[in-house]
Amino acid sequence: MSWYDTVLSNTVGVAFRAATGNVDPWTLQAQKDQIAADTKQALGPDATDAEIATAQVKAQTEVDSYLRKNDAHPDQAGVRLPGLGVIGTPEFLAHLEKVVYVLIAIGGIAGVFYFSQRYGSTLKKTFAKR
Repeated sequence: MSWYDTVLSNTVGVAFRAATGNVDPWTLQAQKDQIAADTKQALGPDATDAEIATAQVKAQTEVDSYLRKNDAHPDQAGVRLPGLGVIGTPEFLAHLEKVVYVLIAIGGIAGVFYFSQRYGSTLKKTFAKR
């Protein structure tokens, strides 16, 4: 891991993670570098360069696929709203639709209550039997 990635992951990366809810690219690169070093050490001194490279690529691909599956990869970054998800995704639109329907229902109930309080006595007098 380079000094550059360390500084960026601990400064700009913090804001990136807070805004998007995803892993920042600098932390991901640090993780991939660590995976590469650990894989090389785990295979031992008898492993060929081709075996090491293949194992490193496989491990790094697994990290990428796991992050993509959980919508946490830096490539999938977007503004994430709590309870709704990432803006523009199908999940966000489904959650937003539910919120809109709830707000319409609450507005309807509030409107009925308001008008019944405001004009209830007038309606009673109008439709009362004489």
